[in-house]
Amino acid sequence: MLRALLILALFPVLAAAQPLVITAPAAPGGGWDQTARAMQRVLAEIEPGVSVQVDNVPGAAGTIGLARFIQSERGNPGALLVTGLVMVSGVILNGSPVALSGTTPIARLTAEYEVIVVPAASAYRSLADLIDAFRKNPGRVSWGGGSAGGTDDLLVRLLAEQIGLPASSVNYIAFAGGGAALAAVLGGQLSAAVSGYAEFAGQIEAGQLRVLAVSSASRVGRIEAPTLRESGVALDLANWRAVVAPPGLSDAEEEALTARIARLATSPQWLKTLEQNGWDDQLLTGPALRQFLLAEQSRIEDLLRRLSTTSDRAPATLAVTLTPSSLPNAITMIFFGVLALTLIKAAKPRAAFDRQGARMAGTIIIALLILPIVFVTAGFVAASLLMFMVVAATLRARPLTIRSIAIDLIVGGGFSIAIFLVFTRGLGVALPGLF
Repeated sequence: MLRALLILALFPVLAAAQPLVITAPAAPGGGWDQTARAMQRVLAEIEPGVSVQVDNVPGAAGTIGLARFIQSERGNPGALLVTGLVMVSGVILNGSPVALSGTTPIARLTAEYEVIVVPAASAYRSLADLIDAFRKNPGRVSWGGGSAGGTDDLLVRLLAEQIGLPASSVNYIAFAGGGAALAAVLGGQLSAAVSGYAEFAGQIEAGQLRVLAVSSASRVGRIEAPTLRESGVALDLANWRAVVAPPGLSDAEEEALTARIARLATSPQWLKTLEQNGWDDQLLTGPALRQFLLAEQSRIEDLLRRLSTTSDRAPATLAVTLTPSSLPNAITMIFFGVLALTLIKAAKPRAAFDRQGARMAGTIIIALLILPIVFVTAGFVAASLLMFMVVAATLRARPLTIRSIAIDLIVGGGFSIAIFLVFTRGLGVALPGLF
């Protein structure tokens, strides 16, 4: 009996000493990754000698990491997953079979406002300049940020609504992590990038990026930029982040883990981290956190439904940009084109193209020219299948038959769908729909 009471009394201490693995369901460099690694650093200071690891599982707005976490960590009190507003919308948009309701809520930790940045050498000196160009030709202004449907994407689409443009007019390019979006905007591949301040802080302070606006209701101390409202856009938006545990924990395990994270969130080391990253302290635990998550689910569902309705009524905007979204298709087109021309040339090494060879080359060149339009309007799979069918038909010596066309459709369709799934499901790259 005495031993049992002693174990019960020491349970919080034992729980605090337990090794911990924090899953960041995104690529390194993003907000979830930064939050996980900040927790790792602070826990190393307040719990010396305890092992704390960070595991990155990127893809599909965090839903790939969420699914793996729920399935593989059930009942494990030494596992946490960083989540936030992006995952709430990601679950809805990706039709994920798992949701945050399948986890054990532990604590909401922070809230972070979004910043809109451009390269230091950009012609857009203010948000008014960027909005003016956006109004004149929405498709030519490329915005980049995190997952489709996430906070970054929502902010740009809400901004479009506020200035009288349909949400569908936004040329938004989704990246798997903040590091990729940062590289793209610095490389001049984007007109503007959107994310939390911490993800761009180093480049902003180094003078490589210029902040045009921040999405807070009032100015943020360390961010030298006007708010959206000061710039004439009646909008503010905050991205919150939280940690959840896997399902199947006992009440005692859940309480001990919550106390452990609450101790982290109230430590001087964590409060200093908040200040350094420009994060707001938003600690929330227990039943209040569960109510908050339910309210966020309802709010985001309503918002996405409204934006979707607006998009359905809006005219389609054609914009072809070489970005992480279109790059896979461009690589496929170039590969097939080079392969076809090489084979044609190899077939007649000693003489110039005859009429048949010229006709074959001309057909492939025309297909390559129209493919970007098909890619945007019909989708990745349809465009890739078209290229496969054209190349196969031009290289075939025998006349076309129903059987040969059927074989090309099956092989080309399978190949195109496989590439689509690798990039969208495996790598988290947003591509136009299947067809």
